[in-house]
Amino acid sequence: MTQATLLKAETLIDPQVQSTFHIEYSIKHTTPLHYHDYYEIFIITEGKCVHHINGEAQVLEPNTMVFIRPDDLHWYDFYEESDCQFINVNFYKEVVEDAFHYFENSVFAGKLKGLEMPPYVVLPTFDMETLVHKSKLIHLYTSIDKQRARILARSFLTDALTYYFFNDQDQNQKAIPQWLNALLMEMQKKENFTGGLNRLNVISDHSVGHINRVFKQYLHTTPTAYINQLRLGYAKNLLLTTNLTILEISYEAGFDNLSHFYHLFKIHYGASPGKIRSR
Repeated sequence: MTQATLLKAETLIDPQVQSTFHIEYSIKHTTPLHYHDYYEIFIITEGKCVHHINGEAQVLEPNTMVFIRPDDLHWYDFYEESDCQFINVNFYKEVVEDAFHYFENSVFAGKLKGLEMPPYVVLPTFDMETLVHKSKLIHLYTSIDKQRARILARSFLTDALTYYFFNDQDQNQKAIPQWLNALLMEMQKKENFTGGLNRLNVISDHSVGHINRVFKQYLHTTPTAYINQLRLGYAKNLLLTTNLTILEISYEAGFDNLSHFYHLFKIHYGASPGKIRSR
């Protein structure tokens, strides 16, 4: 059996940045069977490969991001005739442990660290490209501005863990239908949430009864309550950033009854519009 190599943070990671970045351009350049005393996140950017990890084999495709924990035993191999390219960002163990506190969710952290197989997620292309760009900036600034490189490394790590967090949440919930996701995105626009239920029903192209059932099933709320939440959030922002009167803000947010606006606002925020503005 091939002897596994231990890769150590003290020899590979810049102590001031507490992270390091590199690109693997081909499987033939990767390290044979190994493990580390640090965390590693890698993202497949081109091609496919076979990832041998903890005695199992995974076929990884482009946009796949993998979270490698200390002591995970792994190596890479060619997939049929295909080679692959991936970026690799490494972090001191304590940096990742500290980042877990951001999520205030010990179950999530425990799962990410305790699964037999390291967690992976397939990213949308835009998200993958954003992370890749940020990782390259880490490499750039490591040589000219280590403080900035360190901040960028933590930003990359938080973003990456956030993708894992939401992927984990989605797996534990019913998948929201694609048409509902699109509808919710459209309803974020001012011209739509101020248009109220009529506008929502026009955009959705589904029956009122079906929309009500789907909102209750997936969002645990009603279309009216959802729209009011969007309107109230918009109204609060206007209170804090403009000199518009409360009456003007009420109408601007889509409410045609001032007393109803006051009532909903106080329930939602625990204070009247005037008190929120004075704070």
